[in-house]
Amino acid sequence: MRKILTNCLYLLGLPKSIYVCLRLCRLKDALLLPIIVSHKTKLNDLSGRVSFGRIKPGIVRVGFGSVETFDLSYQRTILHISGHIYFHGKSKIGKSSRISVAGELVLGENFHISAGGTIISRKKITIGKDTLMAWDSLITDADHHHILDKKGHIINKPQEVNIGDHVWIGARAMILKGVSVPDNCVVGAQSLVTRTFNETNCIIAGNPAKAIKKDINWQE
Repeated sequence: MRKILTNCLYLLGLPKSIYVCLRLCRLKDALLLPIIVSHKTKLNDLSGRVSFGRIKPGIVRVGFGSVETFDLSYQRTILHISGHIYFHGKSKIGKSSRISVAGELVLGENFHISAGGTIISRKKITIGKDTLMAWDSLITDADHHHILDKKGHIINKPQEVNIGDHVWIGARAMILKGVSVPDNCVVGAQSLVTRTFNETNCIIAGNPAKAIKKDINWQE
């Protein structure tokens, strides 16, 4: 029954999926329909482009999933893509998530936002393979308003964010500009990450976040 319902949702989103692919992809890629978009997805801006490390039909799915605390009827997924997204492989961007890319966004194989996550790129965000963003989490590489010194110079320009392979970003965690998170780390729920960490296999948690446990691994 669930499979039938999922297929019905894919069919409902087919017109919007075709439109998104034609706007964002090269024609030969768009014909394969690599991006499947929920009919509930709000398309704010599709003036950018999308490219792929490998490509096949439905390799990127946007606005689907089953998270019991989110209702697709009332919470819409939002796409605002005026920059460039590069998908290395399969990606799932869950219902009511928000993707805003004016710079670059690089997503590794098997990237997944469960629901309600936000990614905002004004310069460049790179996320490795097998990385999971839990609900309501945020990654951004900019402050979105300028802070000026007394001479009028901007002192808070966007800075790149790098997330390693197999990183679990917990619910309502925030990762801000200029941050790197190494491979095989867990970012705790509601943590605020404002600096770079260098050691792999750690739990990073708190406000501001710090490494609270080492030599760990995690499984889905």
